[in-house]
Amino acid sequence: MKNPIQMIKQCVEKEEPYFLLRGQDLCALKAIETYYEEVKKHVKDPYFIEEIGEIMKDFRAFREEQETHIYRIKRWRTTVTRPLSR
Repeated sequence: MKNPIQMIKQCVEKEEPYFLLRGQDLCALKAIETYYEEVKKHVKDPYFIEEIGEIMKDFRAFREEQETHIYRIKRWRTTVTRPLSR
């Protein structure tokens, strides 16, 4: 995988636009899934296709981990906020 920091620096030097997605961005996974489908249609380089697929898997795993974490917090808050029975 290419170094993303180096790629951004090159874009800044060339005044080339760039776009950054983070795992916590709500629409990031859908954007990457759509991009991946377009890459498979239009790009012939199997390495690049695989690289985008791996990035997509990382974003999916992060999303699943976060959803599990959020679920645990919500469940814990529900448990903690119930009045204690005597």
